[in-house]
Amino acid sequence: MTEGHHADRGLDGLFALDLFPVGVFQTDLLGRCLRVNPRWCALAGRTAEEAHGYGYLDAIHPDDRPRVIEATRQHIETDRPLRIEYRIVRPNGEVRWVLAQATALHGPGGERTGYLGTVTDITGRIEAEQALRESEERYRNLIELNPDLVTVHRGGVMLYVNEAGLRMMRAREPSDMVGHHILEFVRPEFRDLAVDRMRRLAAGEPLEPAEMEITRCDGTTAWIETVASRTVYGGEPAVQLWARDITERRKVEVLYRAVVESVRDPIWIADRDDAGAWRLVFANAAYCRGARVELADILGKTSMDLAAAGYLSERLAREREQYYRQAAEAGRAVEYEMRGEWNGRPFHIMTTLTPVAGQDGVCRRIVGWSRDLSRRLEQERRLAESERNYRAVVEGTSDALWVAEKEPDGGWRIALANARAAEILQLPLERLTGRRVEEALPPEAARRALERYRQAEAAGGPIEYENVIERPGYRREVVTHLTPVFDEAGRCVRIIGSARDAADRRKAELALLQAQKLESLGVLAGGIAHDFNNLLTTILGNLFLVRTELPPDSPLRVYLDDAALAGERGAELVRKLLSFSRPGIAARERVSLTRLFDETVALVRRTLTPAIQLAVHSEPGDDTVIGEFAGLQQVLLNLLLNARDAMPEGGTVTILRRTRELGPDPAWARRGLLPGVYHEVAVSDTGTGMPPELLSRIFDPFFTTKGIGKGTGLGLSTALSIVRAHGGWLEAESVEGQGSTFRILLPVAPPPGEEPPAGGR
Repeated sequence: MTEGHHADRGLDGLFALDLFPVGVFQTDLLGRCLRVNPRWCALAGRTAEEAHGYGYLDAIHPDDRPRVIEATRQHIETDRPLRIEYRIVRPNGEVRWVLAQATALHGPGGERTGYLGTVTDITGRIEAEQALRESEERYRNLIELNPDLVTVHRGGVMLYVNEAGLRMMRAREPSDMVGHHILEFVRPEFRDLAVDRMRRLAAGEPLEPAEMEITRCDGTTAWIETVASRTVYGGEPAVQLWARDITERRKVEVLYRAVVESVRDPIWIADRDDAGAWRLVFANAAYCRGARVELADILGKTSMDLAAAGYLSERLAREREQYYRQAAEAGRAVEYEMRGEWNGRPFHIMTTLTPVAGQDGVCRRIVGWSRDLSRRLEQERRLAESERNYRAVVEGTSDALWVAEKEPDGGWRIALANARAAEILQLPLERLTGRRVEEALPPEAARRALERYRQAEAAGGPIEYENVIERPGYRREVVTHLTPVFDEAGRCVRIIGSARDAADRRKAELALLQAQKLESLGVLAGGIAHDFNNLLTTILGNLFLVRTELPPDSPLRVYLDDAALAGERGAELVRKLLSFSRPGIAARERVSLTRLFDETVALVRRTLTPAIQLAVHSEPGDDTVIGEFAGLQQVLLNLLLNARDAMPEGGTVTILRRTRELGPDPAWARRGLLPGVYHEVAVSDTGTGMPPELLSRIFDPFFTTKGIGKGTGLGLSTALSIVRAHGGWLEAESVEGQGSTFRILLPVAPPPGEEPPAGGR
């Protein structure tokens, strides 16, 4: 079966999957819809037949249709991924916001055959963003439009004053107040009170409202009621102070009501009468709308009166009275969540009750503020959807996955397992989930599994091992990975396990065998190179002697020069072969990578065109390795010159150094790297990149992508040999058209006086 047929079959399965969480569509090269999945139909409220051709455009909101058509056209013409948000209109008139994304489909030969895309319902996100903007706007209006003075100060020095505050203080400009100490405006007889309140606030004590007399900027006096709280301004602790002009209390009360009425959340005030009952004395319009009551019907009523009138249950009324008493006795704001019915309408709210103490310190007033928790319900719905997606990922992976929960007696019970786990174990899924390990597995297999669980718990981190699953007539080698999960007390509460076929590991072993072959080739090349070098020495020596015997004007000198040039090129090739084949490094000294970067970059800069930018970034700290400066410079120089050649039109070359710790990973062990701390040097370019078939061969000796006479094919193989001789590793990653990155791992040098290990520390 061809690759194209495989792709078609995969798309057929994709469009046939009813439980796929997003809408999926496929179009031809002209953007005509070929097919859609059931989720798209459910989202748009239209059938697959109605979507065919350009029929899907009928589902797009008329105001958004031109924008979508233009974005689709540009996507088709430029072959760039499509990502656009717009509205769709269902046949019943319901409007939903969606995110559409599409990318090109390609045939076996790489030709474009059409486009595949998804449509995701983002109505909840759009509504949440709108609600957030409205909330921020409400807060901004609350501050900027507030008729009271709002100032932020640090240490008493004012940093900000709102416009209303400037007007109230009759300031000509902000500098009349900003930068001045608050006590400059407090009348002398009230300064001790102001200082004491600042001290109490700094100590974390709650402050009740206080009244004091102040002097305005124009010299006139006024009485204010002020309250302050701690806040953050400019990233540092500060104090936010509100002050109300109570010189004309009635006028201020009218303005206060205007501000409160503009808030969309319910706000009310309850006063305690002489008998100790809390009675409503104020409720804003949002309260009346939400409760579906008239203000006159609830003013002066207690919570029990409202229950008797049928507005809420007696239980909820008693709970509210209890929270009133709690806030008044605590002298601080109390927040609680309440769910029930008000006037026959279900509600789920979060309420904050703020006590207001009088001059005698006794609380006789409570200010209430409620917020609708429907947003939290939406978050819970999204969480449930995320859990469903998680289940889809677990079931869709090719690896066996399971979760084992630790029980009080120390045993392990399998709480979750996917179908792949049941398949690998050759057991029905119901034999796994909900059962203890010793109940689900044969005795010997259970014993080995529990021993591995204890090993993972003792290790305190992930472990990996190979094991064999055997049943009558069935045998499979797998690589198992166990990850212990610990609670806040450091107790292991569960283990997440995964297993996959060992075929991938076998491939890695074949790669190791190939590396050993290359090492053997290096030894052979070294022997040949030494003999060849001796021959070249004789040839070049004789050419020199012949040249000294010829007259200066002899025409034979041209032929001798050509022969000598060819001999020198052969000698250079021999030197590279010797470098590739040598088993170690000539010198072992402490090498500073920063110095290595500086000197190598200085050499390379002269060969770069102005269109190529070169940047070096090095992590702070020790940057030394043990090795040979010249050899490491040869590696870095080779990588930088290759990066230059990969960017004929210019670009950016970046050298980045950081430290990296390698654990006991078998993959690193197969490369000859021991666990320890390494310097990771990444050399990245923004050049042409390489396709996978070239990337897999770049370290092969004599393999080169450069033209004839421009490369020997020994640069990268020699670089790998040098890095391995330093106890490190060199690897590459590249995407065609997006540049390449070569990563060098070198062991961090031990402290002076310590013997460096072979593969890091």
